[in-house]
Amino acid sequence: MKTSLGRLWDTWGITAILLLLLAVAPVVTPDFFSLDNAQSVLRESAYLGIVAAGMTFAIASGAFDLSVGGQLALCSVVSLMGYAAGGTALAVAAALATGLACGLVNASLITRLRVPPFVATLGTLFVFRGVAYILTQDGPKTLPYDQIGSPFVKIGGLDVAGLPLPFLIMLAVYGAAWVLLRRTATGRRVLAYGSSPEAARFCGISPTRLRFFVFALVGVSVGIAALTYITRVWTADGSAQDGFELKVIAAVVLGGTSLKGGKGTLIGTFSAVLLVSVLNDMLVSQGVPSAYQRIVLGGVLIIALTIDGLRTRFAAPGSLRRAVTGLGGRTPKPGLAR
Repeated sequence: MKTSLGRLWDTWGITAILLLLLAVAPVVTPDFFSLDNAQSVLRESAYLGIVAAGMTFAIASGAFDLSVGGQLALCSVVSLMGYAAGGTALAVAAALATGLACGLVNASLITRLRVPPFVATLGTLFVFRGVAYILTQDGPKTLPYDQIGSPFVKIGGLDVAGLPLPFLIMLAVYGAAWVLLRRTATGRRVLAYGSSPEAARFCGISPTRLRFFVFALVGVSVGIAALTYITRVWTADGSAQDGFELKVIAAVVLGGTSLKGGKGTLIGTFSAVLLVSVLNDMLVSQGVPSAYQRIVLGGVLIIALTIDGLRTRFAAPGSLRRAVTGLGGRTPKPGLAR
């Protein structure tokens, strides 16, 4: 089976850019590869990466979830309230249950009320953040420092064999997600529906079940990410991680998953998450103000969308051949055009 240039780029292109950035990083930040800094980058990438894994399924199915920032804030607040009421077990259950509930709300709006995913999740972004604000009217929820010995509090700061526990959790999530997307009928249904919803319906794929599955998966991923997030910062309120949803979507699209659906790569998403984290670490180390960091993130998102547009354009039958001949180049060899 021949591997096309386009598929090589989709799977490994962003990984190559990440390696290039890692080669440049020590020049900009001399202590970039110090143990403390490397652990900090990996720890910081965990909650972004875990949500991006779930979002890969949503975007591959032809939708996306703009409410993940609000979900993260709400899951964090509810989890801390659960911890205060019942300890570690209740905190973990509260985070996962809240994420799942948020995902089911989104799926219900989209499938039962026929609200487009963009509108539904944009609305729930504000609703979820608003609920988090209401629950923290008396101030942000904070983990008590006198309970530093608690297993729950240690999740975000514990290292195992030199690797941060949140990063190991992210690796486990990506392993499970890769098997689900690439080795199960459910994963094939997600890609098939994203590629052609009409054809998928003729094949017996239920749009309602698929939407519920995808958005519930995103919600649970946010619940897991919230556990790694709040046990690192030890506080939560409605303003937590403002603009988080754009980072997640930028990482997924930059990693090679098409906004038009039908194509998703978890290897690409994983590499793009690390790239965004490394880039963010470099900006912070250079003292770049947060406003300029947002501009850089916006630029990354625009680049990701541009690459996605070009990739979609060249993926059309014969389009690469026409593009090459139209520029006065030679006709590509058979098998190069996708």
